[in-house]
Amino acid sequence: MVMRTLLGVLVLLLVCGVNPVAPFEEWQSCRIIRIVDGDTVDCDAQRIRLLLIDTPERDLPPFGAQTAAALEQLIPVGSVGRIEFDVRRSDRYNRTLAYLHTKRGVFVNEALTRAGYAVPAVYPPNVRHVERIRAAPEQATEVRAGLWTVDGFARLPGEARAGRC
Repeated sequence: MVMRTLLGVLVLLLVCGVNPVAPFEEWQSCRIIRIVDGDTVDCDAQRIRLLLIDTPERDLPPFGAQTAAALEQLIPVGSVGRIEFDVRRSDRYNRTLAYLHTKRGVFVNEALTRAGYAVPAVYPPNVRHVERIRAAPEQATEVRAGLWTVDGFARLPGEARAGRC
């Protein structure tokens, strides 16, 4: 009786489009084709916007080029990475929203923030790693790493894009 009930539940889940065997987190491998800027990469045939972080735009000298270079140091063009999805998978610009990990397991979104090249930017519902990202800048600001060495975040990237500086 119990076996029959479990089997019925599994069949119902599969019919409804739910795969009970798949892990909660979905991962996908991809090859880095281009570093667009400090928080965006082209990975295979998709543009990936890194979740929970914000960096200066590439055309904002000298900080934009520095953040893009820092990202390329972590995950160079041609390397294979893994993308991890959260709740919402794309934004209004049709970019894929994801967390990026190197083949060796370095969490790129967090590493950029710890190194002082990104600041946290939270846009619910994608908040799976929000506590890790929010904790990451503490050390960078204390030791004045990355853009903190030159006051590169005196104005946050979002303020620059909005023309408020």
